[in-house]
Amino acid sequence: MKWSVAVAFLAATGLAPSVAAQMGGYGGGGRGMMEGARYAPQAPKMPGVELTGPLDSALARTLLELSDAQATQYAQKYDSFMVATQPQRDSATANLAKMNERLDEGDRSAALFYVERVQDIGKNLKARQDRFESDLHRFLSNDQMKEYKKWRDGEEQAAEQRHRADDVRWAEAGFRGAYGGGGMGARASTPEFKTALAAPAAIAAPDLGAAAVRVGRALSITGQLGVDSLGALVGSDLHAQAVRAFANLATMLQAAGATPRDVTGLTIYVVNYKPADLATLREAGTAFLGTNPPIVTILGTQSLVKDGALVSVSATAWGGRP
Repeated sequence: MKWSVAVAFLAATGLAPSVAAQMGGYGGGGRGMMEGARYAPQAPKMPGVELTGPLDSALARTLLELSDAQATQYAQKYDSFMVATQPQRDSATANLAKMNERLDEGDRSAALFYVERVQDIGKNLKARQDRFESDLHRFLSNDQMKEYKKWRDGEEQAAEQRHRADDVRWAEAGFRGAYGGGGMGARASTPEFKTALAAPAAIAAPDLGAAAVRVGRALSITGQLGVDSLGALVGSDLHAQAVRAFANLATMLQAAGATPRDVTGLTIYVVNYKPADLATLREAGTAFLGTNPPIVTILGTQSLVKDGALVSVSATAWGGRP
């Protein structure tokens, strides 16, 4: 019997551990929460967009429609910020990995130890990112700041969706610990759960199916078109649409806690493909096709789901925050 089925069965018969109140903020950590068969906590509140950082400078140029001077200034500030905060983000990533290992073993108490570490790092990163974003007013227009806020809101919504999906994982870790599933031997029998991820606000939602699906650390992202957040095509030529499609793909990755470096495979559909189109795709997808590139499959097609769309880019990735 799978854990999710077992939990549902026991809940129906009154035997399942109850779910305690959600631990709030970055300081909760759940120290006062009873362990064992009586209580199984919901997922503790974790840092969100601050763990991946501000809007990537390459995406900012596209999404915010920056001038050359603005793009240069933004890139300088972004690069400086990311270098300065890299050690903290690396530490958070390492602690998240250890937290996930303990959850896989059904050891909530040990997992909460790493949760508190990540929460402390998140407080500092959030304060620094808030200062970074407040400085953007100095060279971005009000409309550009609104677009930035729209991106930020989308990232926070995606983080909240991940948090809700984590509730199941924490509850099942409690069940395993309470009913004999804990210990190192539990890892081999721990099931991986499929989690559908919605598109952030900066990305138009697909007409059919999920924007992305995560199973453990494996991530699949649906084909991204060269459209803006409202679903309108950004241009009528392959280059303009390809640049936006790859930018949308990078935004989807960031919303899922991953980066272009985590991509293991790309599938690119091009309407009426010609060999000369290869150079256009290579230029548009520099962030994905540079050093250490993924597997790439290019397919010619008669048409795509949207009239006038010329290119669709989907990806599989391994990594990021499950």
